[in-house]
Amino acid sequence: MVRKFCFIIIAVLVLSVTFFSCNKKENIVSADLIENSTSIKFDKDFIDLGKLTSGEVVTCSFKFKNTGKHDLIISSVTANCGCAVADFPREPISPNQEGQITVRYDSEGSAGIRITKEISVLANTSPSTTKLRIAADVN
Repeated sequence: MVRKFCFIIIAVLVLSVTFFSCNKKENIVSADLIENSTSIKFDKDFIDLGKLTSGEVVTCSFKFKNTGKHDLIISSVTANCGCAVADFPREPISPNQEGQITVRYDSEGSAGIRITKEISVLANTSPSTTKLRIAADVN
């Protein structure tokens, strides 16, 4: 009698756990969310600015296209030093639309070296960060 009672209790517990764990909808990820991720495609991710004179300020642009199926939102664009400053679109970029990130580099204080600066683009893409680079020989 006790064995039968224990068996019934265990069966009820197993069925309860199975029922409640199978009905959790908050853990389900829709396949179209995975397939329709937003992506960004740059024409180039490296620009060589050539030879510069110390103190010279130059500007270059990285053109891109939203190759995803959702609006592209760029959250921030930062350089690894204060001598490079980036300007980027603040509004969402629709699918198949293009835009550009403009980088202004001030070579003051960099005489006699080859510089390489990295620009990080944070957006609603996978991966979320894209790295761009500029380089120059400063005389």
